[in-house]
Amino acid sequence: MNQITVKKYRSGPSEKMSFRSLMEPLLVIFNKALADLYPGLEYYISYSIPGGVFGFFKDKQLDGEEIKNIRHRIKKLISENLDFRQEILPCEKVLRFFDLNNRPDILELLYSHNTKMDQGMHLIHLNGSGELFFNHIDENYKKLENFQLFKYLHGFFLIADPKFYERVMPARLELSKYLKRFQESEKTMRQLGIESIAQLNEVIEKGELSEFIKISEAYQAKKISQIADNIVGHPLKPRLIFLAGPTSSGKTTSANRLSIELKVLGKKVLIMSLDNFYLPHSMIPLDPESGIQNFELITALDLNLFRETITNLLAGEKVYLPRYYFDGKGATPDKDHTAITPDTYIIVEGIHGLNPELWKNAMDIESYRLYVSALNTLNIHDHLPLSTSDHRLIRRLVRDHLFRGYSFNETIKRWPDVIVNEYHSIFPHQESAHAIFNSSLIYEIAVFAHYAPVILKPELAENEIIKEEVKRLNRILGLLQPIDPKDIPPTSILREFIGGSSFIY
Repeated sequence: MNQITVKKYRSGPSEKMSFRSLMEPLLVIFNKALADLYPGLEYYISYSIPGGVFGFFKDKQLDGEEIKNIRHRIKKLISENLDFRQEILPCEKVLRFFDLNNRPDILELLYSHNTKMDQGMHLIHLNGSGELFFNHIDENYKKLENFQLFKYLHGFFLIADPKFYERVMPARLELSKYLKRFQESEKTMRQLGIESIAQLNEVIEKGELSEFIKISEAYQAKKISQIADNIVGHPLKPRLIFLAGPTSSGKTTSANRLSIELKVLGKKVLIMSLDNFYLPHSMIPLDPESGIQNFELITALDLNLFRETITNLLAGEKVYLPRYYFDGKGATPDKDHTAITPDTYIIVEGIHGLNPELWKNAMDIESYRLYVSALNTLNIHDHLPLSTSDHRLIRRLVRDHLFRGYSFNETIKRWPDVIVNEYHSIFPHQESAHAIFNSSLIYEIAVFAHYAPVILKPELAENEIIKEEVKRLNRILGLLQPIDPKDIPPTSILREFIGGSSFIY
């Protein structure tokens, strides 16, 4: 196989999308360390967590000493500054390589899709130990020196970004609501027999998709119903529900479906979106690096107007609710006033719903806090999970194209600001929620594969950085058997991103 030199891009979106640039090379080194110390030992990377991944060894639980040995081997490999050999190869050659190296998971993946990968596949070597990725990888050994590897439950955490991990995750991991939702999702997918893209493709090929969609939607509806029961039965009887989460997590549909469940229980509900409290465009703060207006910051909202609106509503006063029309003029009061009764629940949804800056000391009132995120546990292959960040980026690319008039260039340019803001202002608050709702649907990534050829066209990229990102996403989505959206129910969270929802947004 001939080695191919791939140009490295060290500025633009990739600089702020630091997690993948850290995690992927660390996974290659981890794979090499295991091959050196325990040849033939199989392992599985289950899902991403803030700053790292959770995985486990198949048919074996390593003890503390064995984990320590792996950790020391990784440190030695990092200190040697070995060059990764990175090749872009046709699918046939990649298949041959992983057949010789006993990776049935990758063979199953590549045989399960019909799309020709005409842009080639990325094979990454480290002294013969190879992995399949979808982009070039930078060997930034200096940034990997602080990695962590430690046992957790039946498996292990491999942490590439300890600062991020420590900022978000609680000291007592057994209390983490975030981890519990991931574990719950993983268990459910295992019961359904869908843990990888290859297995999802098989369901589609066998014509079993219709029933699978119904099961996935019913499972999610049951979880929303349970949350509504918890709210109504809460001993403090909170009237205010904050529903928060990162961008493209499905907050709006989650709020509408929660509202329906509360109404089933005989309650009145008013939904308010924080998006309606945006300041005029002339007052939106700029990102200091890109110079682009940053709508992800909490300071992009008229916080005084929000606090005044909530205070007056809860006091029983008539309020002219603000409405934001994305015309740059800021919030416009509704023509008709709104007033609520003492038994009305107010659902406030938005990315900053759990941020203490939203309230400061303006009000002392009991609230119920719900965190919504797309916690995807579908794996590309045994050693590479489909990241939750990529999942949400794909959701946003489709929605921006279909309904907001943004090309993929605009969405990808803004995505680094999204990532940075989530790091500072959203993820650190997730464990303060009373409940965490997983808005990810097991089958949905294949629906987005249906839209990818129309939306993600590398030849329309404004620069090489964006072009490489579009190619990477196309390589991932190209592995899936596309699902026609016609069978998606109108109440599905997925309809928030592809249209056809029975809810009014």
